[in-house]
Amino acid sequence: MSPPHVSPPLPILIVAAFLSGAGMRVADPLLAAIATGFGATISAAAATVAAFTFAYGIAQPVLGPLGDRFGKLRLIAACMACYGAATVASAAAPSLEALILLRAVAGAFAGGLIPVAIALIGDTTPYGDRQATLGRFMTGMVFANLTAAPLAGLAGDIVGWQPVFAALGALALAAALPLWRVARAAAAPAAHAHGSALARMLGLLRRPAARRLFLLVAVEGAVAFGAPPFLGAFLVEGYGFSYSWAGVVLGAAGLGALLYTRIAGRLVRRFGEKGLLAGGGLGLVVWLGAIAAAPPPALLMPVSFLGGLALVCFHGVLQARGSEIAPESRATGMAAFAFSLFVGQAIGAAIAGLALPALGFQGLFAAATAVMAMLAVAARLSPAK
Repeated sequence: MSPPHVSPPLPILIVAAFLSGAGMRVADPLLAAIATGFGATISAAAATVAAFTFAYGIAQPVLGPLGDRFGKLRLIAACMACYGAATVASAAAPSLEALILLRAVAGAFAGGLIPVAIALIGDTTPYGDRQATLGRFMTGMVFANLTAAPLAGLAGDIVGWQPVFAALGALALAAALPLWRVARAAAAPAAHAHGSALARMLGLLRRPAARRLFLLVAVEGAVAFGAPPFLGAFLVEGYGFSYSWAGVVLGAAGLGALLYTRIAGRLVRRFGEKGLLAGGGLGLVVWLGAIAAAPPPALLMPVSFLGGLALVCFHGVLQARGSEIAPESRATGMAAFAFSLFVGQAIGAAIAGLALPALGFQGLFAAATAVMAMLAVAARLSPAK
């Protein structure tokens, strides 16, 4: 008999998503303070951001099978506690090298929060309601993207960077307690339930639907998720914006994503998956194409808002499908999905960096528009199973 699927209240998972997202963003506005504190350059301090993100992605093939083996809730609770402990320890790092290492440890354990929580929601939510539930769940990540960096920067100005890390870690440790209380009520899966981790991963790759989905999300990561850093640089260099004003324009995309979390259920009922793929894909093409055309400054915020809304409409469908790609090993399936997204982002950033000197910002966004158009058509035509 299969163990019961026990899920904590959705608000607890939303908090987990917020804390994971905050870990990604917390160091961004503090790099100068970290560099000054250790007598290093900002470029060297930036490794604290890269270490977190890199470890987050690389840990996915390990964490997903562990969630299926020992129980998703148990893994989420354990990862939250370890993430919190590593983040608290970061505040006391004796050197920049130690801080980078601790940030990598924190990032690896943060990787066991959002993808595994999505798999847990998949276990406990019928597919017809899943995209709406996942939309509400992603409120935490969206709020983290909107607020974590500004709040961390403000707090860093007042108390310094170390208390910011200590406070974030303490919040994560506190959040681990209710997660663990609920996890204790869930029986761990049998050790032989779905075979070895390697067998589950290989089984996924033998499924045509899984291969199609992982390729789609990798290209999406390269084009749509990889665009904002270059958009920020374009706003500064091409429009002469300050860093702060460029951040405000990019923040409008977060507001578009926040709107989606409130109306996801209605959008799914009204347009269905195919409609959201078509509409989201078209919106992303318009967003990237408009940036390539260098619109008047007054249009940049509306265009950014549209891009944020379109991205989560498009990605939300792929994410829901990812939660169903391996129902018998859902955490493994979502880990492979997340890994594909991060690999795509890394490859996209590398290609864009090489192409930028030759194409310029507008040429780069024009190329991204063409790729996004092909991706939207491929996703719209791709069967769910």
